[in-house]
Amino acid sequence: MFSKRKKVIFEKMKDKNIIIGPVSANSFGQESKGRGQVRGLGLLYLTEKEIYFGMYVPKKDFHILLDLVHAISTPKWHLDKTKSRRLLKVEFINNEGEVDSIAWQVKELDLWVSTIENQMKKIS
Repeated sequence: MFSKRKKVIFEKMKDKNIIIGPVSANSFGQESKGRGQVRGLGLLYLTEKEIYFGMYVPKKDFHILLDLVHAISTPKWHLDKTKSRRLLKVEFINNEGEVDSIAWQVKELDLWVSTIENQMKKIS
């Protein structure tokens, strides 16, 4: 169903030093964009320097540099949305210089949290 978009995402990421990914994830939205966003499926990656999410529909790319990440948490809610499971929430400094966040539902959540935290220590 999303094969064209997946190919575009794979192509973007082919030369990156990937630590985890691609992994199917469900985005619960970017805090600065407000509560009206719909959830979106896509592919989530962790590389040496960033967290990348390529959403299928709408076609969006999110790049979060690890040196701009402030916190990682695992709430069950984000922007008044839940699926009664813990989410991977990443708080970071956005392009406007403000604190922002994005949350995803992802399998192997604890692995994601520990690996991101370890990678953040390596680059700091």
